[in-house]
Amino acid sequence: MCQGQSAPVRPPWTPPEDEFTNRCTGCGDCVAACPQDILVKGRAGYPVVDFSRGACDFCEACADSCPEALFAERAAAPWNVKARVGADCLSTRGVTCRVCAEWCDARAIRFRLEVGGRAHPEISDTACTGCGECVAVCPANAISMEESE
Repeated sequence: MCQGQSAPVRPPWTPPEDEFTNRCTGCGDCVAACPQDILVKGRAGYPVVDFSRGACDFCEACADSCPEALFAERAAAPWNVKARVGADCLSTRGVTCRVCAEWCDARAIRFRLEVGGRAHPEISDTACTGCGECVAVCPANAISMEESE
């Protein structure tokens, strides 16, 4: 399980957790197919996304490799995972840091200046694709990917 998450993040376009664990055989084909090397075998051999290793570019290699037809129609949103910034964020502690925003291709992260000169990161759930690019680059490990409501 990835740090800061209550549930593992499965590969994009996969069904809800119960259905996923009932249908996935744990063969590892999707793990081997991932060119970003962010899929790893988790508990019971099921694939999980480890955003500390990098970002998902939604290339569909994992989906194409699955012999179980476990992945949904790719026209749908890949998942309901969004970035969340925790209390360890350097910027909220008064240290100038904007690395996450600089790496966010979707431009989903902005900083709001607060009294005292600190900047508070704000993530637009509408703009955030859930790719996880911001997780690996955060020097404070303050960003996690979590299911959005």
